Amino acid sequence: MSGIAGLPADDAEVVEEIMDAHGYDSLKETQQLAFEDGILNPGNHLLVAETGNGKTLCAETVTKKHLEQDGRVAYLVPSRQLVRDKRESMQEWGADEYRIYSGPSAYQTGDVIVATFDSFYRAILQDKGSARNLDLVVLDDFHEIYGGFRGPAIEKAIAAAQYEGIEIFAMSATLGNPDELADWMGADLTISPEGRQIEIEEEAIQVGEQEKKEALVNFIQTEQDKAPFLVFNYAKPWTESRAKAIAKTRLFSDASDRDFLAEMEKKVNGEITSTLEDLARLMDGGVAFHHADLPQEVRHWIEDLYDEGEIQCLCATTTIAYGFDSPVQSVVVADIKRGPSPVGVYEYVQWIGRAARPGYGYDKGYAFTLTDDPEETIQRYFEPHRELEPVTTHIENQVRFRWLLLELIVTEWDTPHEIEAFIKEMLYWQQMKQIGAWGREHGSKDERLNDRLRQTSDWQIEHDFTAEKDTARQFQPTALGEGAVDFAFNSFSDATLSAIRTFYDWLEAVPNDEITKAALIYQSTLLADRSLDRNCSGELEGLLQENDLPVDKYGITAGVLRWYWIKNLDTRKIENQTGVDGAYISSEAGRIADTLDATKHLIDASPDIRRPDWFDILSFRVDRGVRRDEVPLVENVRGLGRHRIRMLRQYLNRPGTAMADEIPDASLWEQVIALYKAADSPDFFEDLLNGNVSGIGNKTAERLRKFVESGSVDEQYLEKETNNAEFETTETQDSNTDFTRGTSLDDFSD
Repeated sequence: MSGIAGLPADDAEVVEEIMDAHGYDSLKETQQLAFEDGILNPGNHLLVAETGNGKTLCAETVTKKHLEQDGRVAYLVPSRQLVRDKRESMQEWGADEYRIYSGPSAYQTGDVIVATFDSFYRAILQDKGSARNLDLVVLDDFHEIYGGFRGPAIEKAIAAAQYEGIEIFAMSATLGNPDELADWMGADLTISPEGRQIEIEEEAIQVGEQEKKEALVNFIQTEQDKAPFLVFNYAKPWTESRAKAIAKTRLFSDASDRDFLAEMEKKVNGEITSTLEDLARLMDGGVAFHHADLPQEVRHWIEDLYDEGEIQCLCATTTIAYGFDSPVQSVVVADIKRGPSPVGVYEYVQWIGRAARPGYGYDKGYAFTLTDDPEETIQRYFEPHRELEPVTTHIENQVRFRWLLLELIVTEWDTPHEIEAFIKEMLYWQQMKQIGAWGREHGSKDERLNDRLRQTSDWQIEHDFTAEKDTARQFQPTALGEGAVDFAFNSFSDATLSAIRTFYDWLEAVPNDEITKAALIYQSTLLADRSLDRNCSGELEGLLQENDLPVDKYGITAGVLRWYWIKNLDTRKIENQTGVDGAYISSEAGRIADTLDATKHLIDASPDIRRPDWFDILSFRVDRGVRRDEVPLVENVRGLGRHRIRMLRQYLNRPGTAMADEIPDASLWEQVIALYKAADSPDFFEDLLNGNVSGIGNKTAERLRKFVESGSVDEQYLEKETNNAEFETTETQDSNTDFTRGTSLDDFSD
């Protein structure tokens, strides 16, 4: 062990323990400098250093130092995927001694709480598990404060920590204004002069916008030896079309001899679509595409295959730009502009930083940028010319400022003094200028903040989110205000308060007993701002018109979910009957189901609206794509998804099925119970399922048998078919519909 001279003995011991746990035998230049700069001393610290220079070891050492002093630490990362990775990393040295937790109860029981920035902010506001009494918060990948997606949560998380006096350790590879940010956080600043551990060679490739796909293919062919490639694209259609063009070259067809189509069918539990089939064919050629609309299990599988070397060229949108640590040798930036606007320098630096990560054996990485103006690209983005943009506040945005004020009031930071004190901990206050354009003098910062708060609170009072007490200088939330914040804190929707007010107005305008499933799904689709397609078949268009829903992208999406997806139609049939690409239904359904479930907080806010009896079931069905009488089995039997449950229904209703005379024309649960009773033994029941139902193997059959033996299900899943459109019990009769003929409009009567 060497390289930790000069540290106090206790601190040196902490460093050595972390190094031993990870198998390091010496400190890097950045790490040595950070320790010499006193990051283990009390106070806030900001560490800026290139990727691969050891910032994580510094953060974990600071964490352990606080733990040894009986402190509690929140270790924050941008995404839930990184939560798992970070927790596992720290468990290498702390699992036996400390409670290193993540998840909903972590703040109550953890010594180290590994969480996302937004969950920390919410925990502070609501004081979950005494979150306000934490001793340290670590901000990993702090540079994501640049972006509009996670940046607002990071800014609010820092303000919350500062308001409560919690120490901060932040680290980043890319910041354009580190001095200003350190000043904002009251932090000691360490900027490492150490260069990137592995050099990245940058090159601009001249190409016209209309020639992009052909130029990309030619370039990959020319530079084949610099694989594996990661190609960043602006839009999903370009991501897919370019991957297909590269795959046609068969340059990487020797990367693997696996049957990717067969594996794809297993990954999606038989829910193969034309797009997913195309993707599997590309993978046969060592090429894949990746974007947020693919099913999650497919995205993770592709990432694993790339990591294992069985995919040599991955075309992706920028959703993979953060936290993707894989054996990339070359990054290709196919789109350096979003429409007419150049991308941020900080974004470019993050993208190319995926190349030649430490630990993969590369002596050099490569970054190639396709551009119609190579000289301008070099001057703007390449070393040594590039200058990172400064990080700016996200709270100046009116929509976000309204949300911030409401969040504070709802969580009882409800006096003018508390609200002003919180906002003065934000970057917004730090960057508020006294002098404007052309030397114009603004009023004092306090006056301007007060004016803005007054205007914002007036808007919220006018729209019935808050009220101002007559007897105290204090605000109080209305039921709608509380419901809106509960909605925001329990969903991933980015809906505005104006959109929530519109949803609430719709609720109150509809008679309580006339809220339909189709309309509620449509309104949730609007709130989530998610959609599948702008075109549809005549059949779907007719259904939308009959139910007074617009034939637009939101109506089409709601219609697909309502009359096809939750009827558990085969995804191929959904494609054929609606004209909508089925590959992205499951991912969009999950996002819309999340928003739909959160609308219960808005429904419950109205004194005149009763949540429909079918509400919770509908949320589950939209998420999982199953029929009403399939819900108990899918919810309680691990391994039963929409494909397998459909195969089970088909088996039970197929003429000639074993003991067919014993199986009634009834709900799926009653049919399964009948089969169980008719079988000679529990083992024979399992054998029947395992041997006859596609996708159900030994384990799933065993779990299904145990659930059958455990008891009964609610009567709402057992009702016979009725024509009452408000109580959906139509789906058990003629349960073989999906397999014997095409659907007709009669199938859509609710």
